[in-house]
Amino acid sequence: MNNQGFINQGFVNQEVQQLPPIVTRQTNVVHRYIVVEQPHICEMETKVINHFIKRHKYIPRPLCCEENTYCEENLGCCPGMANNNEDM
Repeated sequence: MNNQGFINQGFVNQEVQQLPPIVTRQTNVVHRYIVVEQPHICEMETKVINHFIKRHKYIPRPLCCEENTYCEENLGCCPGMANNNEDM
């Protein structure tokens, strides 16, 4: 049916009430990912610690010394030489 049908049926003088439009809304969600690089500087320090160990090593060094003693014995074998050590 159109307006012509209403006119032919005798409804020409009737006012047509116009309602406000019905507004429907649909939401389209768009996800955007924006990548931003943030550099991080991580300083890696290597520390070398030198440990010096003084180790004493026993090295035997044999030493030899000699001592000479002198002693005279007069057993009375020679006349006139009786105990000359006593005079000293």
